[in-house]
Amino acid sequence: MDCSMALLLSSLLALFSVGAGASLSLHVVRTKVKDLAQTMVIRINKLDISPNLIEGMDPFLPAAAVDQHIESLPSIMETMGFYQDLMLFLDWADLKQLVEDTSTMRGLLENWMISRCPGRQQKQTGEGGLSEALKDTTRKYGLSVGPVALNRLKVYLGRLLLNLDQLNYCY
Repeated sequence: MDCSMALLLSSLLALFSVGAGASLSLHVVRTKVKDLAQTMVIRINKLDISPNLIEGMDPFLPAAAVDQHIESLPSIMETMGFYQDLMLFLDWADLKQLVEDTSTMRGLLENWMISRCPGRQQKQTGEGGLSEALKDTTRKYGLSVGPVALNRLKVYLGRLLLNLDQLNYCY
Protein backbone atom coordinates (compact mmCIF):
# COMPACT_ATOMS: atom_id res chain seq x y z
CA MET A 1 0.00 0.00 0.00
CA ASP A 2 2.90 2.36 0.78
CA CYS A 3 4.34 1.88 -2.72
CA SER A 4 0.98 2.72 -4.27
CA MET A 5 0.66 5.94 -2.29
CA ALA A 6 4.23 6.97 -3.08
CA LEU A 7 3.67 6.19 -6.75
CA LEU A 8 0.45 8.20 -6.81
CA LEU A 9 2.09 11.19 -5.15
CA SER A 10 5.13 11.10 -7.43
CA SER A 11 2.86 10.81 -10.49
CA LEU A 12 0.77 13.76 -9.37
CA LEU A 13 3.88 15.84 -8.71
CA ALA A 14 5.22 14.97 -12.15
CA LEU A 15 1.94 15.97 -13.78
CA PHE A 16 1.73 19.27 -11.90
CA SER A 17 5.33 20.23 -12.62
CA VAL A 18 5.02 19.34 -16.30
CA GLY A 19 1.62 20.99 -16.56
CA ALA A 20 3.00 24.16 -15.02
CA GLY A 21 5.66 24.32 -17.72
CA ALA A 22 8.52 23.55 -15.36
CA SER A 23 11.11 21.18 -16.74
CA LEU A 24 12.07 18.32 -14.47
CA SER A 25 15.73 17.82 -13.69
CA LEU A 26 17.54 14.65 -14.73
CA HIS A 27 17.87 13.70 -11.06
CA VAL A 28 14.11 13.95 -10.53
CA VAL A 29 13.35 11.95 -13.69
CA ARG A 30 15.86 9.24 -12.73
CA THR A 31 14.39 9.03 -9.24
CA LYS A 32 10.84 8.74 -10.53
CA VAL A 33 11.76 6.14 -13.17
CA LYS A 34 13.72 4.20 -10.56
CA ASP A 35 10.77 4.25 -8.14
CA LEU A 36 8.34 3.16 -10.86
CA ALA A 37 10.62 0.37 -12.09
CA GLN A 38 11.14 -0.94 -8.55
CA THR A 39 7.38 -0.80 -7.91
CA MET A 40 6.69 -2.69 -11.13
CA VAL A 41 9.20 -5.41 -10.23
CA ILE A 42 7.51 -5.79 -6.83
CA ARG A 43 4.09 -6.05 -8.52
CA ILE A 44 5.37 -8.71 -10.94
CA ASN A 45 6.90 -10.67 -8.05
CA LYS A 46 3.56 -10.55 -6.21
CA LEU A 47 1.89 -12.24 -9.18
CA ASP A 48 3.73 -15.43 -8.20
CA ILE A 49 4.52 -16.64 -11.70
CA SER A 50 5.41 -20.31 -11.90
CA PRO A 51 8.95 -20.85 -13.20
CA ASN A 52 7.68 -23.98 -14.94
CA LEU A 53 5.70 -21.79 -17.34
CA ILE A 54 8.77 -19.73 -18.21
CA GLU A 55 11.50 -22.29 -18.87
CA GLY A 56 12.19 -22.86 -22.54
CA MET A 57 9.60 -20.32 -23.67
CA ASP A 58 11.76 -17.21 -24.17
CA PRO A 59 12.11 -17.42 -27.96
CA PHE A 60 8.44 -16.85 -28.71
CA LEU A 61 8.28 -13.08 -28.07
CA PRO A 62 9.17 -10.77 -30.95
CA ALA A 63 12.83 -9.95 -30.35
CA ALA A 64 12.92 -6.44 -31.81
CA ALA A 65 11.69 -4.59 -28.73
CA VAL A 66 12.15 -7.23 -26.06
CA ASP A 67 15.90 -7.75 -26.30
CA GLN A 68 16.77 -4.22 -27.31
CA HIS A 69 19.79 -2.79 -25.53
CA ILE A 70 19.22 0.08 -23.15
CA GLU A 71 21.15 2.68 -25.08
CA SER A 72 19.10 5.88 -24.98
CA LEU A 73 15.85 7.50 -24.00
CA PRO A 74 14.13 6.62 -27.32
CA SER A 75 15.06 2.93 -26.94
CA ILE A 76 13.61 2.92 -23.42
CA MET A 77 10.42 4.57 -24.67
CA GLU A 78 10.09 2.03 -27.49
CA THR A 79 10.62 -0.97 -25.22
CA MET A 80 8.22 0.27 -22.54
CA GLY A 81 5.66 0.90 -25.29
CA PHE A 82 6.11 -2.68 -26.46
CA TYR A 83 5.46 -4.03 -22.95
CA GLN A 84 2.48 -1.74 -22.43
CA ASP A 85 0.92 -2.93 -25.70
CA LEU A 86 1.69 -6.53 -24.78
CA MET A 87 0.04 -6.24 -21.35
CA LEU A 88 -3.00 -4.55 -22.89
CA PHE A 89 -3.24 -7.44 -25.35
CA LEU A 90 -3.12 -10.00 -22.52
CA ASP A 91 -6.00 -8.16 -20.82
CA TRP A 92 -5.56 -9.73 -17.38
CA ALA A 93 -7.26 -8.05 -14.43
CA ASP A 94 -4.08 -8.57 -12.38
CA LEU A 95 -2.11 -6.48 -14.88
CA LYS A 96 -4.25 -3.34 -14.60
CA GLN A 97 -1.90 -1.60 -12.15
CA LEU A 98 1.18 -2.66 -14.12
CA VAL A 99 -0.34 -1.16 -17.28
CA GLU A 100 -1.00 2.07 -15.36
CA ASP A 101 2.56 2.09 -13.99
CA THR A 102 3.92 1.58 -17.50
CA SER A 103 1.72 4.38 -18.81
CA THR A 104 2.90 6.69 -16.03
CA MET A 105 6.55 5.88 -16.79
CA ARG A 106 6.04 6.42 -20.51
CA GLY A 107 4.33 9.77 -19.85
CA LEU A 108 7.18 10.89 -17.63
CA LEU A 109 9.77 9.76 -20.17
CA GLU A 110 7.89 11.35 -23.05
CA ASN A 111 7.76 14.70 -21.24
CA TRP A 112 11.47 14.38 -20.45
CA MET A 113 12.23 13.51 -24.08
CA ILE A 114 10.25 16.51 -25.34
CA SER A 115 12.22 18.88 -23.11
CA ARG A 116 15.58 17.11 -23.49
CA CYS A 117 15.57 15.95 -27.11
CA PRO A 118 14.00 18.67 -29.27
CA GLY A 119 12.83 17.38 -32.64
CA ARG A 120 13.01 13.76 -31.51
CA GLN A 121 9.68 11.98 -31.55
CA GLN A 122 8.85 8.64 -30.01
CA LYS A 123 8.79 5.74 -32.44
CA GLN A 124 5.48 3.99 -32.73
CA THR A 125 5.51 0.46 -31.35
CA GLY A 126 3.75 -0.99 -34.38
CA GLU A 127 0.91 -2.50 -32.38
CA GLY A 128 -0.70 -4.05 -35.46
CA GLY A 129 2.28 -6.32 -36.09
CA LEU A 130 2.60 -7.08 -32.40
CA SER A 131 -1.06 -7.99 -32.16
CA GLU A 132 -0.77 -10.47 -35.04
CA ALA A 133 2.42 -11.98 -33.63
CA LEU A 134 0.79 -12.36 -30.22
CA LYS A 135 -2.31 -14.00 -31.67
CA ASP A 136 -0.12 -16.60 -33.37
CA THR A 137 2.00 -17.03 -30.24
CA THR A 138 -1.06 -17.37 -28.00
CA ARG A 139 -2.44 -20.08 -30.27
CA LYS A 140 0.88 -21.92 -30.16
CA TYR A 141 1.87 -21.46 -26.51
CA GLY A 142 -1.45 -20.81 -24.75
CA LEU A 143 -1.31 -19.55 -21.19
CA SER A 144 2.49 -19.35 -21.10
CA VAL A 145 2.54 -16.04 -22.99
CA GLY A 146 1.70 -13.88 -19.97
CA PRO A 147 4.18 -15.35 -17.48
CA VAL A 148 7.02 -15.28 -20.00
CA ALA A 149 6.24 -11.69 -20.98
CA LEU A 150 6.13 -10.59 -17.34
CA ASN A 151 9.39 -12.36 -16.61
CA ARG A 152 11.01 -10.60 -19.56
CA LEU A 153 9.62 -7.25 -18.37
CA LYS A 154 11.04 -7.88 -14.91
CA VAL A 155 14.47 -8.63 -16.41
CA TYR A 156 14.26 -5.50 -18.57
CA LEU A 157 13.32 -3.35 -15.59
CA GLY A 158 16.29 -4.76 -13.69
CA ARG A 159 18.56 -3.75 -16.56
CA LEU A 160 16.90 -0.34 -16.70
CA LEU A 161 17.60 0.19 -13.00
CA LEU A 162 21.28 -0.45 -13.69
CA ASN A 163 21.33 1.91 -16.70
CA LEU A 164 19.41 5.00 -15.56
CA ASP A 165 22.24 7.15 -16.92
CA GLN A 166 20.90 6.33 -20.41
CA LEU A 167 17.97 8.69 -19.76
CA ASN A 168 20.37 11.50 -20.60
CA TYR A 169 21.01 10.37 -24.20
CA CYS A 170 18.79 11.25 -27.15
CA TYR A 171 20.35 9.24 -30.00
